[in-house]
Amino acid sequence: MGVTAKLLKGTLYARGLRLGELDGYERLIAGIYGRPDRVPIVLQPYTYAMAMHGLSARRFFTEPGPFINASRNMAVYFGADSWSPVFDFYNIELDALGQKLIWRENSEPDVDTREPLIAAEEDLRRLKPPVPGKSGRMPYVIEAYKRYMDVMGIPPMAYACSPFTMAVLIRGYVNFLRDMRRNPAFAHRLLEFLSMEVVVPWIDRMVEATNTAIVVMSDAWASAPNMTVQMVREFCLPYVEKVIRATNSAMRTVMDSGSWGEKDVADPREILDIKMDMLTPGNSLKALRPFFLLVWNEDYEAVGIPRIRAYAEEKDVCLMLNIRPDLIEEGPVERIVENVVKVIREGAGKGRFALLLNLVPVGTPVEHAHVAVAALKQFGRYPVGGLEPRAFRMPSFRPFDEWLRAEGLPVD
Repeated sequence: MGVTAKLLKGTLYARGLRLGELDGYERLIAGIYGRPDRVPIVLQPYTYAMAMHGLSARRFFTEPGPFINASRNMAVYFGADSWSPVFDFYNIELDALGQKLIWRENSEPDVDTREPLIAAEEDLRRLKPPVPGKSGRMPYVIEAYKRYMDVMGIPPMAYACSPFTMAVLIRGYVNFLRDMRRNPAFAHRLLEFLSMEVVVPWIDRMVEATNTAIVVMSDAWASAPNMTVQMVREFCLPYVEKVIRATNSAMRTVMDSGSWGEKDVADPREILDIKMDMLTPGNSLKALRPFFLLVWNEDYEAVGIPRIRAYAEEKDVCLMLNIRPDLIEEGPVERIVENVVKVIREGAGKGRFALLLNLVPVGTPVEHAHVAVAALKQFGRYPVGGLEPRAFRMPSFRPFDEWLRAEGLPVD
């Protein structure tokens, strides 16, 4: 079945027309638009896949084949409904611009904050836009997305760094904070350049290569307490809207979903409203867009899931929550199950809900990840009810090395 047919099937299922069993992708679509058979589970394999396959960071973040095959193996091994080909997406455009990165053996590369590419205002005048898809590691991303399509038969969810977070990384946090306060004209020039000369052409190139339906910008630095709400509204949101207006189409949704900080403000709605404004500005056909409101465990544990769930229902948007990565790492099994049950009980509602396993820490016992997925599948069936953690049935699974030899894709 082609991707268009899958989209249609998932959307119709969400609205009550049940045309057969759902596969993982269809379940995710149904969960975004309404009520699926059970809560969809999205996995970000990331560095956990790298470590489980014995890959170095250099190989995992520069070679498309090992990156995609290792990531796919983890998703299949744990039984996730959907998975994202997540690399160090904050760095790709920066790398293409010439920003120096620090490479570590067992983790993703990071920006070398000792040598910001824009150390002074005049550096911006000398900066040349990257060649979309050709500069830095952009070819790695394009080829990885193509391999994802070969393996999965559907386009990937594509990722870009937002202009605001890119400006913080390329300029340095303290420097850019000073720019916003003392030299706002320069801050806006930098954001305009990054938006229209870097992010927009890069999104266009990814879409050209994959025909993806969803592009997600992430905006970690546009978050409390890093920035005030006023700063985000003045220096971030206008450029999110510019990028969306320049890259959206009837068949494509571009949005920004990477902010956080509900627990760090007096009224969590201030941050939730910003998140909605990161999804919807410049979007036509809003009712047809596959939006999801992503809230991280640090925030929903402090604010309370029911409060966030009520907001998502008010805005008529899918709520996506993650399961605490440190809990999956540390366990024990009973606490993982109890946490999964709590999140489902308070968050699942009558639909428009999805759960994310993100950034599973390197060294996490595979048993713990299997337990998290199994608990989500067991307790996440609609209509949600009768959630008794003591009724959890421990799944059986093969050791990873044994499974890899029999069913995994090669990484060498």
